[in-house]
Amino acid sequence: MFDGACADCHSDRTTWPLYSNVAPVSWLVQHDVEDGRRRFQELADSLIASREWVLRRVVEEITDEVQRRMGATFTLAQLTDLYDTSEPWCREVAQRTTDQVWAHDLSVVQAAAFARYARNATDYR
Repeated sequence: MFDGACADCHSDRTTWPLYSNVAPVSWLVQHDVEDGRRRFQELADSLIASREWVLRRVVEEITDEVQRRMGATFTLAQLTDLYDTSEPWCREVAQRTTDQVWAHDLSVVQAAAFARYARNATDYR
């Protein structure tokens, strides 16, 4: 649907109508297209920021669970062992944290949480 009429004003792929080349109509069309692009960009930025917040929250919750399970002193080998068995409880933590299904992608949130926590390993370099 977006690729139809919406993309004409809300993207950089504007298909300019013939009358958009004639002043003063061209000024109005240009203004409307610029306003549409600005509004679309504001919405896109807002969605990106809200998704980023949700992902950060899920990663934080999984990281907290990793810390609870690992404790303060551990090696990368011990963390790897925990990672190998962590999928079920990581998924449960993600689902408990948000109902946003896209934020349950363990290839993102599980990997990010373990990568963040790995920096605390005694043999991390």
